[in-house]
Amino acid sequence: MEAIFNILKYDIISSTNDEAKNILQQKNIPDFTVITAEEQTKGRGQRNNSWHSNKSENLLLSIISFPNKINAVNQFYLSKVISLGIIDYLNTKANDFKIKWPNDIYFKDKKICGILIENTVSGSFIKNSIAGIGLNINQTQFPDFLPDAISLNLITGKKFELEYELKELLIFLKNKFNLLKPDSFFEIDNRYHENLYKIYEKSGFKDSNGIFEGTITGTLPQGNLIIKINDNKTKTYAFKEIEFII
Repeated sequence: MEAIFNILKYDIISSTNDEAKNILQQKNIPDFTVITAEEQTKGRGQRNNSWHSNKSENLLLSIISFPNKINAVNQFYLSKVISLGIIDYLNTKANDFKIKWPNDIYFKDKKICGILIENTVSGSFIKNSIAGIGLNINQTQFPDFLPDAISLNLITGKKFELEYELKELLIFLKNKFNLLKPDSFFEIDNRYHENLYKIYEKSGFKDSNGIFEGTITGTLPQGNLIIKINDNKTKTYAFKEIEFII
């Protein structure tokens, strides 16, 4: 039986995450409600960056969920399961996809997907979560300021039907959301690390002290990146405290 999702479709909006916030303020909606758009006028990415996408060529969506049994200190597991769901979907199309910490999706050294997660916390637990996803599907030309962007079309040489691909993606994501409970955290961690970009490879990084070489060895449950600097020194970094030098 075909999976049924509560999908709210828009032609053009500022951003799917912004629309998700508006909907949450106005009415009660079911868990795993999906907002999609053909075009965003103010698409947002991580680090206050914008998200560029040609109209009707890619998947632009936000998923509203209510993981109210997840403690706020474990909120990075939301990022992990979403990243893994996207990886599982993409692996049905090609190989060599990885999660670039914390949650960009890369094909080799090029970015195919960005994720922006915004959680609302009530007490010690997550009240609701909005997971914005921009996944490049059919776009073949990107602006000069995005030299590392790539799409499924460019990878496979095939053009994809977006509505079909959306439903396929949501099936993989929903399967991963179903893992979102403490007794599955060990499994989620292992899968995340198996798919982590540049893990166990010496790479260039930049932090507040400048550029250095190190090796990613994993992440903490809270999401911090663990980097081995040398035989005697390991450092951990929170989001925005470090960037890759590729």
